[in-house]
Amino acid sequence: MPHQRELATTAALTLPRFVSSVVRFHAGVADRLGVTATELHCLQLVHSGVTDSPTELARQLGLTTGAFTRMLDRMERARLVERVPDPADRRRLRVRARPERMAELTDLYAPLAHRLGEKLAKFDRRQLAALVSFLTDGEAAADRAAAGLRDGEAGEITG
Repeated sequence: MPHQRELATTAALTLPRFVSSVVRFHAGVADRLGVTATELHCLQLVHSGVTDSPTELARQLGLTTGAFTRMLDRMERARLVERVPDPADRRRLRVRARPERMAELTDLYAPLAHRLGEKLAKFDRRQLAALVSFLTDGEAAADRAAAGLRDGEAGEITG
């Protein structure tokens, strides 16, 4: 079995290739749905329950409110989402994914989800815990790095 340092180096070199493959897959899904990658990302944020707030969606996607509104208009015309009144404040709107298109999205993701699920099923509890920890920490680090780039800051990622 390779030494820890060798495995860490291999993991560090493999991760960008994995991310690139996922980006290519997402581009293919977006193409099949007839949307842009950003529109697909928005759809995933809404569908997964991350947020349904137009303001928060625009922030998460790095779009101005005007650009987000135009994108949302296109997504409504494509029958991917709909604007609905906020039940807590009817002056505000929420974004909801349209169920009929979510079935199509689920079908497109199913083969990859199945394959990755088969791989994950072979991991023991410690391996899964390590993977979840790495992915969670990596997500937070990437979010901080993206915020730093957006805010014009470069350099070390803290935290």
